[in-house]
Amino acid sequence: MTLLARAVFVLLVGATFAAFFVAQRLKSAPPVVDVARVTKFFSPNGDGVRDVNPISFTVKQADDVSVSIVAADGGSVRRLASGVAAKPFRPVRLSWDGRTDAGIVAPDGLYRLRFSLRRSGRSVVVQRAINLDTTAPRPVVLSVTPPIAGPVPGGFEIRVRGAGSRRAPQFRVLRTDVAPVRTVARFSGRKGSRRAVWDGRAYGRPAAPGTYLVVASAQDRAGNVGTAPATLPPEPGQIPGKPGVTVRQLSAQPPVDPVRAGERVEFLVDSRRRSYRWRVRRVGAPRPVQKGSAPPEKPLVLRAPGGISGVYLLELRSGRFTTRVPFFVQSQKRARLLVVAPVITWLGLDQVDDDGDGVPNALSNGGPVKWPRLIDGDRGLPPGFTTSIAPLLVFLDRARIRYDVTSDLTLARSEDPRASDRSGVVLAGSLRWVPRGLARRLRRYALDGGRVATFGTETLRRGVDVGATRLARPTQPDATDPFGARLDPVRPVRTDAGSAVALPLSALADDPSLGLLAGSDGTLPAFGRLEESAPGGRAKPLVALGQDVSDAERAAAEAKGQLPREAQPALTATRLGKGLVVRVGLAGWLQRAARDGEVAQITRNVIDVLRRVSPRVRSFGR
Repeated sequence: MTLLARAVFVLLVGATFAAFFVAQRLKSAPPVVDVARVTKFFSPNGDGVRDVNPISFTVKQADDVSVSIVAADGGSVRRLASGVAAKPFRPVRLSWDGRTDAGIVAPDGLYRLRFSLRRSGRSVVVQRAINLDTTAPRPVVLSVTPPIAGPVPGGFEIRVRGAGSRRAPQFRVLRTDVAPVRTVARFSGRKGSRRAVWDGRAYGRPAAPGTYLVVASAQDRAGNVGTAPATLPPEPGQIPGKPGVTVRQLSAQPPVDPVRAGERVEFLVDSRRRSYRWRVRRVGAPRPVQKGSAPPEKPLVLRAPGGISGVYLLELRSGRFTTRVPFFVQSQKRARLLVVAPVITWLGLDQVDDDGDGVPNALSNGGPVKWPRLIDGDRGLPPGFTTSIAPLLVFLDRARIRYDVTSDLTLARSEDPRASDRSGVVLAGSLRWVPRGLARRLRRYALDGGRVATFGTETLRRGVDVGATRLARPTQPDATDPFGARLDPVRPVRTDAGSAVALPLSALADDPSLGLLAGSDGTLPAFGRLEESAPGGRAKPLVALGQDVSDAERAAAEAKGQLPREAQPALTATRLGKGLVVRVGLAGWLQRAARDGEVAQITRNVIDVLRRVSPRVRSFGR
């Protein structure tokens, strides 16, 4: 090694040692700025939790201090203070709301404090990082075991992912088959655990039969709170995992198609692993025609009652729990009158959780709906059965009128009805959803000479797709029905001007040759709610009942120089092609027919017109 090289080496070694000792001295020297308070994690997301980061610092010597927030690359993000006259060891308090100088929230990431001291000519960046985090945790309830329980539920084991390890997750249990959705239980999990247990109690008592959803909430170090599901009330189809729980006592799944009299019929029964007793009786009849007992976890197979067509109830009992479901029996001989039950509506409104996400699958919340399915309803009876379907069937049976009964779901998968083999079709209750193909066939049936009567509001106004195992894509209500009638929304009855007295229903049109109002004076007391309609095109109703314009309404309109409102019918009979369409848009009509002789008379007239029998005045008890 040359002399020059040796000299350079010695100088480099000396410089290294000098730098080392200077660095050690600087490290051991007290800092010129002491940050006494700054939050390491905060979340300026506007939820009221750690939205602002409080900052407190002191200086060793008096100075004019400017404070800035800088990003990881050293770029300035926000000037918090400029030229603050700081005195030695006197705290200076500031805060950062997470926003930049432009007024927008800074991106999530690491930030630091930079202090500029004007008098001493120094700039200091504090190495302690501030973590700005506005991203909430995303917990997921993976499963709840058991997913179905009852009749008295016990403990449910919950598996959760993404609940964090620093804080105990929080849980809520929502009951989702009621409106509005209600919170029925709250409890905490264990910190760091992926499992929790719900004791199966709602409001301190064993949970009642229904659909429940377990909601998990997790909080991170920045104070962000995330829930699963993220949107409450929950939206069907937007819920990750399987957070659903169904509490069930006793349920059955009847066939949706009619069964032949005397033939084998099968029911799926969920008795919660308990034996049960069963019996079968015709709707409206006091005594059962069959009865027996059955073991759990096997389909119940029996013979359909013989004789004429009708609707029967399978009634089940296990301990103190009961349920009942309807099924249709078709006699060997075809009747000219066909009654159509709204099974699609029954299934579409039933609050059953098909996919375990904790939210009932119903057409009323967008579907889809699986079929066939267990019917929970009112202890098994579908919605509207006791108010619309049963009264009509009892009325027909007492009048000794033979009829066949089927479901709209059955018709949707066939080519029926045909005017050549059915003189009349009665749509019982509210057929709230109707497949488009069936709607077209009903119209064609009327155009070809068939006669149709609808009993129930909200009928034939919405479409739905019928698949092999699902009902899907329900539509919003249309302004017209398949027969071309323009329909107004269902509303309460009008009252006379200046009083609370409901306007009666009166005859707005009447073709005596039809006989639809035979035995009636054409005036009826008002119903609670009605659905007014008007024939489409140039058609005019042959018969119409509605709330006429009162004298007080006419006088009030004349005083204002206006025309009085145009009366619209709620019960109409309209010619369509070669056929006839009768629409009864009065809620509770069939219930009143059981106690009001005039309503019963008009109901019988409608049935006779469909059967092509001349209506005549009959004696009905009042």
